[in-house]
Amino acid sequence: MDVIDTINKINDSYIEVYDEYGYTYLNSNPIVTFNNGFCYEYHLLLKRFFYTAELVMQNDKMHCATLIDNNIYDVNGIREDIENFHIATGCDMEYIYKYYGFLPERFRENLNKTVTHNVLSKNKVKII
Repeated sequence: MDVIDTINKINDSYIEVYDEYGYTYLNSNPIVTFNNGFCYEYHLLLKRFFYTAELVMQNDKMHCATLIDNNIYDVNGIREDIENFHIATGCDMEYIYKYYGFLPERFRENLNKTVTHNVLSKNKVKII
């Protein structure tokens, strides 16, 4: 499974769910949403398809991302600033739960269903 293709499908799925259900405090653009407080939720979406993925935290704790096969990924694709991240610790997880945002439960459930369908589907999804 290709990571970038999966990221594109996750991002497209987010737009699909947002357009269908809409939420006033989420942005319609997945890049804006997942770069502004919801990056841990994005990690969880990637982890569904890449079981060996590890959570990494930016050294300044302002962002988290996903380590897959020695590359770091987030909503934007592959990150070039790998030296600015470390494997998340228990203290990092406490920080995430205290300061990061979490998607509304119903939105998360619909997004998980749509992402799973779109990622596992053989059909190509348009690239954002």
